[in-house]
Amino acid sequence: MMDYFSMNEIAAKKPATQTSQWPVPADSVRYVVPEPIVRLLAAHPLTRELYPLAFGHYRRAAGHHMHREHHRDNLLIYCTDGKAFLNVAGVPHTVEAGDLLLLPAGASHRYTADPDNPWTIHWVHYTGPLAEDFGQYMGFDDSTRIRHLGRQPRLLVDFNGLLSVRQTGFRARGLIHASNRLRQLLAAVPINADETSQARQAELDSLHSFM
Repeated sequence: MMDYFSMNEIAAKKPATQTSQWPVPADSVRYVVPEPIVRLLAAHPLTRELYPLAFGHYRRAAGHHMHREHHRDNLLIYCTDGKAFLNVAGVPHTVEAGDLLLLPAGASHRYTADPDNPWTIHWVHYTGPLAEDFGQYMGFDDSTRIRHLGRQPRLLVDFNGLLSVRQTGFRARGLIHASNRLRQLLAAVPINADETSQARQAELDSLHSFM
């Protein structure tokens, strides 16, 4: 297995996903997996079922907006601050801090950061034969685009684990590791949701005890 790709080979290929063209400031990150490595991930037995195409972290993304009529992959976004306005297949939504949203392949959508309180997000584009199964496992469907998880340190750790692959440059082994970090991230979402529900119930129980 080739462990590194040359810059010339990478530059000659188009990206496998369509990310926004929002200008990334110094305190934010956008990493697009080079097409040669995407092909490797799509064929490798340890990654071909689920693998990332791009991921990043945008802080107070003023002016951030995107419209995808033909969405070819899956996009998971975790909002940790601020607000954005989302429309999926003609249905409007508001995204706020603590919300996790999934835009699955095939779902036309557009979103715009609130100009007065722009969102801060971690995000990942991904694909693979298991992508739809993971979407269902996380609790998303056509009627549930957004799940409110609140602040989840574990989820932030998993997203930051994806971002750490930048330190490996264009090393294939780093992206294979990132693919399995992605699987871990998605598999942990129901656990994070359960913890949020339990915390809410404990808060309600505490309130009821004073009534």
